[in-house]
Amino acid sequence: MQEKDAILAVVQAVIGAWNRHDMDAFAEQFYDDADFVNVRGVRWIGRRAIKEAHAASHSTIFKNSHLSLRESSVRLLRPEVAVARSITIVTGQTGPSGQTLPPRSTMLTLITVNDGGRWKIAVAQNTDIV
Repeated sequence: MQEKDAILAVVQAVIGAWNRHDMDAFAEQFYDDADFVNVRGVRWIGRRAIKEAHAASHSTIFKNSHLSLRESSVRLLRPEVAVARSITIVTGQTGPSGQTLPPRSTMLTLITVNDGGRWKIAVAQNTDIV
């Protein structure tokens, strides 16, 4: 149970950083060589690329966004590797002409690895739920 709680704390850290629009704290949850695929299928490799892409979107379309966690589950694949799946709700996103878009649900999948007692994200995929 301790491991699952620690992994869920990573999920909460990602969501908290998103809501504060703190992309340094967001990126800190990832390995240096992490791999992230967003809801549109755009892939970023490396913590720096993940941070820069999210910082750019948080200065524009996600500037006023808020991420809510609806539910999470954790599955330990090995003692040091786990998958966390979370359903999130994004509100406050703006469209091309500045209008606020309707809320949308996503499935955030995180592959996490225990690195010397600290769980970090190795792979992430965010998918719109339609």
